[in-house]
Amino acid sequence: MEQYNHTLYIIGGASTALEIREAIELTHHEYGCIVNVIENGGSCRYTFVEDDGLLEHLKNTIKKSYIIGFTDQKLRTKYKDLMEQNGALPVNVIHPTAVLSKSAMLGVGNYVAAYAVISSEARVGNHNIVNIATTLGHNAIIGNDNIFNPGTRISGCAEIGDCCLFGANSFVYQGVHVCSNCLIDAMTYLNQNLEDPSICTSNMGFKKFKNRMF
Repeated sequence: MEQYNHTLYIIGGASTALEIREAIELTHHEYGCIVNVIENGGSCRYTFVEDDGLLEHLKNTIKKSYIIGFTDQKLRTKYKDLMEQNGALPVNVIHPTAVLSKSAMLGVGNYVAAYAVISSEARVGNHNIVNIATTLGHNAIIGNDNIFNPGTRISGCAEIGDCCLFGANSFVYQGVHVCSNCLIDAMTYLNQNLEDPSICTSNMGFKKFKNRMF
């Protein structure tokens, strides 16, 4: 049975997962093999392994790392558990055009996309997707498994919990606290704390609803 050297598994086969792969190819990396993990019967333009073959591939890999390239939170949890149970470690992928302050702190499993900015003294947890042209302001505190779609602005000293999703070009005002499991619609301006899981939108005026998924 063929054995693989240091392999990076990119969980997902389209959209953000492809952006992650292309960002890696722009950098000097240590991986002997990069594979996308896709659903059974799916397709991917790059080297891939289907779900059914993933465990066998992991068993034959000497050193393994992974990063998750999609937004579904239940599936993200599934793959984090599976990969770590099989000895794979989460890694960060940072696009070469992104700006990461020297004083910022970054956990593991994060993707920081093209032209994103993580500012001074910001603290970012694990497994976040910081998409294209997103800004995380100075002294911001970011939890785990958050999805920041392109153009999101998180102002200085704001605090974000876990498993939140921010639509494209949404804006969180300075010092605002957003609890876990919130959904912020695209183009929404948020200048108030969210203490309960909420869905917020600026469509037809600012509105806030209880997130009934939690």
